[in-house]
Amino acid sequence: MPVPWLQIVQLVPSIVDVSRELLKRTKQLPPPEVVSAPQDVDELIQRVLRLEENERRQAELVNEMAQQLANLTRAVTSLHRQSLWLGGTAVVAIVVAVIAIGMAATQ
Repeated sequence: MPVPWLQIVQLVPSIVDVSRELLKRTKQLPPPEVVSAPQDVDELIQRVLRLEENERRQAELVNEMAQQLANLTRAVTSLHRQSLWLGGTAVVAIVVAVIAIGMAATQ
């Protein structure tokens, strides 16, 4: 699967801007309030459910990041292999060119 480098490079400035904006918003948030212990079971159940939902979303995010990292690793490995083949081909082309120049010079 080829990596759409052009699209990635075009999106980098917007990604950086969004990350900076997110960082600014995070710094501007007031410190979290000290929450008192829930008084009834229903409130406690709701808090546990919110925590479980948050944990599920975080697990999805980590999974997505791992998949992206795996895709990037495969792409880099493929590019490395291609660069090795290109280097080998260039060496062969240079050797053939030197031999051709040597043969032309001796005639």
